[in-house]
Amino acid sequence: MITQKDVARLAGVSVSTVSRVLNESNLVDEKTKQIVESAIKKLNYKPNLVAYGLRAKSSKLVGLILPEMNHYTYASFAQFVEGSCMEKGYSMLLGLHHNECELEKSLVDEFQRRNVDGLILCLAIDEQNLSNNLMEYISVPTVMYERTFNNNRMGGIRFDNYKAGKMAAKYLAGLNHKNIACTVGPMGMHYVQDRFFGFRDELTEQGIEIKKENVLECDFNYRVPNFVSGEDAARAFLDGRSDRDIPTAIWAHNDNVASGVIKELHRRKIKIPEEISVMGVDNIGLTDMIYPSLTTIGQPLKNMAEKSVEMIMEEIELGEEYKADIVIMEPELIIRESTGKCRS
Repeated sequence: MITQKDVARLAGVSVSTVSRVLNESNLVDEKTKQIVESAIKKLNYKPNLVAYGLRAKSSKLVGLILPEMNHYTYASFAQFVEGSCMEKGYSMLLGLHHNECELEKSLVDEFQRRNVDGLILCLAIDEQNLSNNLMEYISVPTVMYERTFNNNRMGGIRFDNYKAGKMAAKYLAGLNHKNIACTVGPMGMHYVQDRFFGFRDELTEQGIEIKKENVLECDFNYRVPNFVSGEDAARAFLDGRSDRDIPTAIWAHNDNVASGVIKELHRRKIKIPEEISVMGVDNIGLTDMIYPSLTTIGQPLKNMAEKSVEMIMEEIELGEEYKADIVIMEPELIIRESTGKCRS
């Protein structure tokens, strides 16, 4: 195993000089630094990061805790976070809580035992329970993704779900749709409420009533794939209804659910968008590959991930002087083939 002594011997310097180069100290002149870096490269020396972390009181690790990875949004967010961390010289640890509060607390404990410098956390569904319990477990800089605590201690980054809902409703109303159905996630979650309330409020402003039977809460236990919930939703909006009562447009609370809706409509040989328009939220990679391509409200996931890492780095650097902030990202209407003017 190659050690710092081997690097020092090849470079003709002391071990302390090698250590200073590794720690990016300004006490080493440029010529010596180049000689040491050349020796490190030649020997393929890999420093012991655990030992380095103990000495420097920094592990160069950021923990990311998400509900799952089956959802494209979370998978993409994780990929962007990892890339942003690497650009800043950090590595990322990933944990999945599968919407289980006790598992989430265990992950927070485990990551802190691993001496992470900070956490990016997307809370489990039971927000009230977690807001009362997780606070006492978290002792490192933390940025909340999508869900936030009502306190001034932790920064947060989230999508403007209310505006996304309004944007979707305004677009469908502009296509002359009056009988519109929608799916929602668990209404106990603030971001789900915001998304639906924005949709409902805009329809009300447009003079359109959304019928109770046209609102369906989908399964959100992270064990039933979202597209299966979409198939179930389409059946609920179609089965046992007269032609007059069948919605002319369906807005799904995410693109995976919308994809399931499209699959079920295809199975029934219902034309999209000629007979029923379909719309989603998120702008996942699948949206322009399915047929017809999906009209959706896009989330700036890359920007959200980069901003989350930027906020963590700022809090690590400033410590107690850091002032937590909630950053809200804007939605974008992306029009594709799955929506059209109401023809009834």
